[in-house]
Amino acid sequence: MSPISPARFLLIFCLSSAKHLSVSKQLFADVTSNKLTREHDGSQGLWSYHGVAVESHARQTDFIYNSDLLTSAGSRHRDIASTVYPTMGLTSDQDPVFQRYLILQARVVGIDGFLVEWGFMNHSSDDALRSFLDLTQDIPSFRIAVNWCDHWLTTELKNQSYEQVITAFHANLQYLMDTLYSSQQGLRHENSPVIFLFGGGLTSQQLRDIQALPLHLPPGAKSPFWIGSFLNFAATPELWAEWGSLLNGTFGWAPLVEKLTSANMTEWDYYGDTDDAVQYQANVSRFGRGCVSAGECVLWCGSVSPGFDNRGCAAWGRKLRFIPRHDFQNPERSTYDAQWEFHINAASSAEYIIVPTMNDFPEATPILPIMESSLQSLYSTSKYASIWKGQSIDTRWVGLPGEWYHLYKAMQFYNRTAGINVSALEEILEHAGRAIGRGSTQTASYLLMSAKKLLDDNVQPSVRQENLTLTVPGPAMAFSVPPSLLNGSYVINKTAKLFLRMSENTAAPLRKCNFKGLLRFQFQTLDHDLSYLRVTSSTRYTSEGRRLLKFFVSKGLVEEASHQATSEYSVEADRSEVCKIYTGKDENSVWQNATVPLYKQNQAWDHSATHGSDLVFGTNGHFLVRNISLEFTMYSLR
Repeated sequence: MSPISPARFLLIFCLSSAKHLSVSKQLFADVTSNKLTREHDGSQGLWSYHGVAVESHARQTDFIYNSDLLTSAGSRHRDIASTVYPTMGLTSDQDPVFQRYLILQARVVGIDGFLVEWGFMNHSSDDALRSFLDLTQDIPSFRIAVNWCDHWLTTELKNQSYEQVITAFHANLQYLMDTLYSSQQGLRHENSPVIFLFGGGLTSQQLRDIQALPLHLPPGAKSPFWIGSFLNFAATPELWAEWGSLLNGTFGWAPLVEKLTSANMTEWDYYGDTDDAVQYQANVSRFGRGCVSAGECVLWCGSVSPGFDNRGCAAWGRKLRFIPRHDFQNPERSTYDAQWEFHINAASSAEYIIVPTMNDFPEATPILPIMESSLQSLYSTSKYASIWKGQSIDTRWVGLPGEWYHLYKAMQFYNRTAGINVSALEEILEHAGRAIGRGSTQTASYLLMSAKKLLDDNVQPSVRQENLTLTVPGPAMAFSVPPSLLNGSYVINKTAKLFLRMSENTAAPLRKCNFKGLLRFQFQTLDHDLSYLRVTSSTRYTSEGRRLLKFFVSKGLVEEASHQATSEYSVEADRSEVCKIYTGKDENSVWQNATVPLYKQNQAWDHSATHGSDLVFGTNGHFLVRNISLEFTMYSLR
């Protein structure tokens, strides 16, 4: 399929506007909630990952990503669990400011709502769901639904009886009715709450038994519409024969292509090209149209996805797959654009189109800005959504939410500097965020210009910066317990740790000032298997303030030093943890450089760690460490 020419673009836009004025077409983006940051959460979440694609036959199946590691200049994270790098740097999916950015970015490019990847009550994904509901209360037209990842809950209930599984799922379904679908933001179609079911967890009999139980519906609502993923419920006649009577429709996802890779593509098991991605959309469309025409479906949803590469998550233990973001033969042809053009050229009957995804970096499917192509996927979303929906969307403002986010984060940073008043800046940014949310982008642009001027002319000039470098050992950073040495390097093992204490003359100003810090050292593993080196610090946060965040995968995750496949990945939101660096069997006897960030929110420098220390190096294996230093930029009122 060739790209749309400017003349044809205008013609299609006019025809779409005339033909579809009476049809309510809606665009949704899938959002994830599993990537965290040390700064906001005390954990990196799935920005870091260590796993094995146990079902793969690719050249490399064992992956270790240490997102704590920065480049030597400290300017960006150099080892994240993704093959594409976020232009915005690492962000926390649980940060309300970032969540608000996602909503504003969606609004600007014509996305009408989110499908939140959701597991169950009290799961970390439920925190995100509740936050999105709170943040969209003043945007009445924005809709929220769940992409129910039912395999997460079946994993959680793996040791429970059949009856207990049914009861738990029904309780979670009722919870959704009482919370999400009782709100004005909850997505309804023909007044029925819409539940997107991803599949891979429940059996058809289990879903039938859950649906048979009585359900208290929101006022005025009809019974839920269950929309199942094409991949797990409708990709074959046999699947639909099993599930069709339980579902009200289907939705497309990132294209699944199973062409075996050639000899020069040893990184993956399967690959697809741009034409394969378009053919996938054609297959979903053909099924969806036929299903609705036959009266078997109420709704079908197309999809558009920018590419795929699941090495960032070790394929969740399964096969490694790849779909490029641009055509192999024609690099100017975008895989994302080609799928959009299919839906427009084919006059797709889909009432909803889903973007998988807004922010899933481990599978390399985000439309958020990436270093490789900046804002291109967002511009494409804005452009094609305007044609498909027959609406005018101004692409000039695509970058506006990103400007808002960076200014808001700068405001938050300077707010941690004693004596700096950012209330005026915060007020302007709050007004700008609300203006973007209601579509007043021109007003928001003026407000952001005012905010930047206030930051540049008033806030930043009132801040004094002072640089500080500490070497170990030295008068400012010494050992609180004599270290074990081997050939001039520090020995770290299960019984020997390294305890560093900062002098009070140095620590007192750090406690008083805001700061940005870097910890530098070199390390070498003496192990022949997976092991980790962990640095912790004194912190103001107690153990009671820690949270256990759970994420679920299918299999292949490596837990600590074991290569045993598992289905659960838990991380502790522990602000005492400065970094946790994993090494594999191929890294033995190689000295590596480490530069990791230090945060004002986490490190207390109050000598309250073990043995009166401030930093502790520990491990579950055997490491050597040398050349330790710390660098700080301290910020205070002039």
